[in-house]
Amino acid sequence: TAGAPLSEILERLVLLIDVSRSMADYSFFYLRLARALGAELGDVESFIFHTRMTAVSAALHDVDPWRAQERLHLIAQGWAGGTRIGESLVQFNREHAARSVHRRTAVIIMSDGYDTGDPTVLSGALAELRRRARRIVWLNPLCSRPGYAPISQGMQAALPHLDLLAPGADLASLRAVLPAVLDVL
Repeated sequence: TAGAPLSEILERLVLLIDVSRSMADYSFFYLRLARALGAELGDVESFIFHTRMTAVSAALHDVDPWRAQERLHLIAQGWAGGTRIGESLVQFNREHAARSVHRRTAVIIMSDGYDTGDPTVLSGALAELRRRARRIVWLNPLCSRPGYAPISQGMQAALPHLDLLAPGADLASLRAVLPAVLDVL
């Protein structure tokens, strides 16, 4: 409903963070963002992916940031490896979506969209997630680059299922896009 407080519309935030090699410049920023959101908002679940999906909420809630980072490295086998976004989302849908995503959930995917998998798998996984979630927002750190267009196969497969594709390379770009993200939610 227009004008309703976000807390009345949105009950849960699910963050899916790409930690593949192509996201090496951004993944720690996104993890810090996830940690901050988890500390400020009531119900935030965080996951990382590369070639598989891994829940990391507990590690992000560790009060010691260095220990949290160490825990993340231990559970993120394959960190900075390849990217199989579609297969990771299929795994998320199979293992986590039933308990983590419902009609009052916003899912935010943080990825450059470079996927080495079959684009039809990504499209199908997002279509399934779309049926569960209130909104799907994709933050792509490359969007703020001059001349960027979402022409990769992964982004082309994702676009029809998104409520918003927005830049998110740093705090300045997130601050600039935050009103659009909140409008979508």
